Amino acid sequence: MVLKDAGVNFMLGGAFAVYHYTGWWRSTHDIDIYITVDQLDVAKSALAAAGFEDLGEQAKGDREWIYHAGKNSILIDVIYRFANLANYVHPDWFTRAPTGRFLDIDVMFLPLEELIWIKIFVINRHRCDWPDIMRLIRAQCGNLNWNRLIDILGEHWLLLEGLICVFDWTNPGSMDCIPDQIRDELAKRHAVYHMNPVDIDREHLLDPWLYQRADKYVVRRNE
Repeated sequence: MVLKDAGVNFMLGGAFAVYHYTGWWRSTHDIDIYITVDQLDVAKSALAAAGFEDLGEQAKGDREWIYHAGKNSILIDVIYRFANLANYVHPDWFTRAPTGRFLDIDVMFLPLEELIWIKIFVINRHRCDWPDIMRLIRAQCGNLNWNRLIDILGEHWLLLEGLICVFDWTNPGSMDCIPDQIRDELAKRHAVYHMNPVDIDREHLLDPWLYQRADKYVVRRNE
């Protein structure tokens, strides 16, 4: 891969990372590559040298978190920040990233907890990545570092509690995959939150880029 030859330190995310952890395949239209922002210029130059075209912004604000590149039918998204701009890809992710094979190349994949962290914000009318997360929980039952996941979610831990409720409803036979101590911790936090909620509008954090994307159904129905 041209990025590897150029010395770009990257991890695979998206559908290929989900496949790495779950063995569940779904078709995808692109390859999600995760890098730190300081590697962006090198990655762009390497892709351009290999004949990839800069596809520009597909939605307003793309340049703040992603670089789209294409060549023939191959689409590569180079991602260095969350789509909702809540955080950046950190160098320490690479120290925890597992390795595996992709296109006969040894590559790193997003760490499990960071993959969930990114996907948990993708929940809106156009797309929801929670089914991916629930597959990850089932497939990696007992391997997920729940305490770390809560820590990196920070003030957004309530999203995890909501996801767990949906997980219990859809996967009653796998409820043991979520430790009781995690359920108890989230329940305690929710009790405090319920008594003293902070009046903050967080809807814009639900992957706003997908709100802006062209959608034929929306155009047709004018909703």
